[in-house]
Amino acid sequence: MSRKPARQAVRKTPETVRVTWPMRLRRIALRAGVVVGLLLVLAATGRAAVYLLDLRVERLVVHGAAEHVAQTDLEKQLASALDAGFFSLDLEAIRSELEAMPWVYRATVRRRWPDAVVVRIEEQRPVARWGLDGFLNHEGDYFSGAFNDRWAELARLEGPAGSEAAMTRRYQNLEALLAPTGLQVVALHQDVLGQVSAELDNGSLLLLGADNHIERMSRFVTLWRGQLEDQPVLRVDMRYEHGAAVALLPTSQWAMGSTPVVERKETR
Repeated sequence: MSRKPARQAVRKTPETVRVTWPMRLRRIALRAGVVVGLLLVLAATGRAAVYLLDLRVERLVVHGAAEHVAQTDLEKQLASALDAGFFSLDLEAIRSELEAMPWVYRATVRRRWPDAVVVRIEEQRPVARWGLDGFLNHEGDYFSGAFNDRWAELARLEGPAGSEAAMTRRYQNLEALLAPTGLQVVALHQDVLGQVSAELDNGSLLLLGADNHIERMSRFVTLWRGQLEDQPVLRVDMRYEHGAAVALLPTSQWAMGSTPVVERKETR
């Protein structure tokens, strides 16, 4: 049987499309429209960016208990920083500037659309006075502040520069140890040699020396509760290894301001 010859594939040649002038004009117009649209979008974006960058801060909103920090003081402190514009604000710099203010312990700052800066203030909590010109907070950090009658009962601490935190801890420890006696520290002093003395609220002076303060205070509490609680004590010197030197004012002459009698009390 004879085979039919295989047909060869016929390759079709694509028809040539004739581009007319109207078609070319439509393509040019379409491309031009796309370019113009992009330019308009870019222009609008640029105008929006300029508008946003030009937004000004119109309001300063303060949250938190601000008893010693007035809003007018905050506005004055931040006047130059807020001139930077809403989106140009350096929030971290503003926070640092706020925390540099005397009665500000911690501050948080955020933007609130469209024109406000919200500030939350946590004020300092003084636990003692430092010298004659400032306070110590609960962490032993110094801050300046004006005295008034409200702080008259705070203990006054004094010591070399840089000893603020250590003196705060020492004061808190002494107060805790004195709790069983009912006495309180009204003044705590450390001299340049490290010698520490405490004035108590009953007028007695307590000499603690330069070291072993916890052990010496424990001995003082034992001595006070056992022998001195009902005595007119003027001074107690705890700078002895096993005892104390106590200055007493005779009860009969106490009101007359007589010279105190000094005696040695041994505590074993």
